[in-house]
Amino acid sequence: MIISKKINFFFISLLLILKIIPAQSSDLGTIHTFGISLIGSYEYEEPDFMNLRSGWKAEEDKLKNLGLTYNYKNSALVGGHLDEFEFDIGYQILTQTYWSDLTGTMDDIDVHIFNSRILYGTQYSKKLMLKTGIGYRKLYHYWQDRYSTTGAWGYDREQDYAFIPIIAELEAPIPELNLKGKLKLEFDHIFSGKHTAYTGYRGGGNKDLNFRNNDGYIWKVSYQTKYKDYILEPYYEFMSVEESDIDSGSIEPSNTTKEFGIKLSKAYSDKRKAIDDFETFFDNDEYYFGIKTLNSEVESGFYNPTGNASIDEKDLGYAFFSGLKLIDKFKNIPVNLNLEFAFNQFGLSNSICGNGDTLTTDGRFRGGSNSADTVITCSDDNTHLDIDSYSTSVGLNAEYLLPLLPKKNLFISGTYGIHRWDQSETNFIPGQNLLSTYDYSGVDDFYSIGLGIDYNNLTFGIEHSKHDMYYDATSKSLYAKYNF
Repeated sequence: MIISKKINFFFISLLLILKIIPAQSSDLGTIHTFGISLIGSYEYEEPDFMNLRSGWKAEEDKLKNLGLTYNYKNSALVGGHLDEFEFDIGYQILTQTYWSDLTGTMDDIDVHIFNSRILYGTQYSKKLMLKTGIGYRKLYHYWQDRYSTTGAWGYDREQDYAFIPIIAELEAPIPELNLKGKLKLEFDHIFSGKHTAYTGYRGGGNKDLNFRNNDGYIWKVSYQTKYKDYILEPYYEFMSVEESDIDSGSIEPSNTTKEFGIKLSKAYSDKRKAIDDFETFFDNDEYYFGIKTLNSEVESGFYNPTGNASIDEKDLGYAFFSGLKLIDKFKNIPVNLNLEFAFNQFGLSNSICGNGDTLTTDGRFRGGSNSADTVITCSDDNTHLDIDSYSTSVGLNAEYLLPLLPKKNLFISGTYGIHRWDQSETNFIPGQNLLSTYDYSGVDDFYSIGLGIDYNNLTFGIEHSKHDMYYDATSKSLYAKYNF
């Protein structure tokens, strides 16, 4: 019951986390957009075990990737409101390099990725359109009859995900740069996932393995603008998938994918009619978008290291955040109230120990399989105990303009809300080829306090944040945001 309520609240709160402003949002009719996409960097990672990289992070073939995209939109007035149907597909062909501390390296791996969505949305204000629908993603690795540097044999593998996209479209001009662009944010909830390892081609006791990964999400942000007759769209995507079920004693561990690149496209439209008299649900059109650098400290649950063991709970992370102004100067009091959403990457908490070294746990290690104050003795050199942490949050942000310096636009701020977090705990003993992962996720509260200053359409500030998770995170951050 508690989990169900948290999930329902999570989806409701995410209904605004995406922002896209289609240039045709005030037009009626259809438009077809054809384009290409280029990946600047792509990294698929199973923590401490393996990664696959393309673009500038790859060891070789950094430029061997190209994608094709197509988008269809049809806008119409429905009951006085502007509604829009959308369909898009994308097909990306790329080359990757492989690394694993256990099974060596491999270059020149062909990978194909197919994405498709069907969406329907309504214009809620002059700037904002909200959309949702259904999406599908398929990834195929061509590894059959390939061998790594250690002689490990490869096999083709396929990942299929069905997801619910939650999208908002927001007009986001930046007059200082003479841009009339579109800010795009998107949250996709993965509700069905299938992973197939085609190992049966080897014959004998080998057979194809089928895993289910039915819990994950995709978070996207991009900015779309025009250059002459073309549309330019730099983008960033993050995907997190929890560990799978078990097939024949094997499991697919939790994994993340980080990707950024650029899309170049051109639009072709039928007869379209510009309109300005459609009905909207609210008139408020004040939004902002920003980026934070996080200096985070994520608890490891370890203390009292002996020998050469070390505990490093601090790392650099980042966050994207966006907000909608709800109240401006409430009853002439210099207080602004905003509804704010964010995606947070807290960095890595890393503990290392050697053979015979010890660490003491507070009881959370390995899902609570050890009681508090248990002494953990490491059995091999360079043993890693890592914690990777992410979250998506929604909260109420209040800003109070300091009366002593009203002309300087200096303010103090506070944010309180909830966040859906997930953490991956990886225990890796390279000398014994042993790897184990533990996944944790949930919904908890968080708070932030800070100090900021407005400068025209820009805001700069500092914050202190605390996010409750299985392993709690405390962060000090610098941020910059643009107010549209």
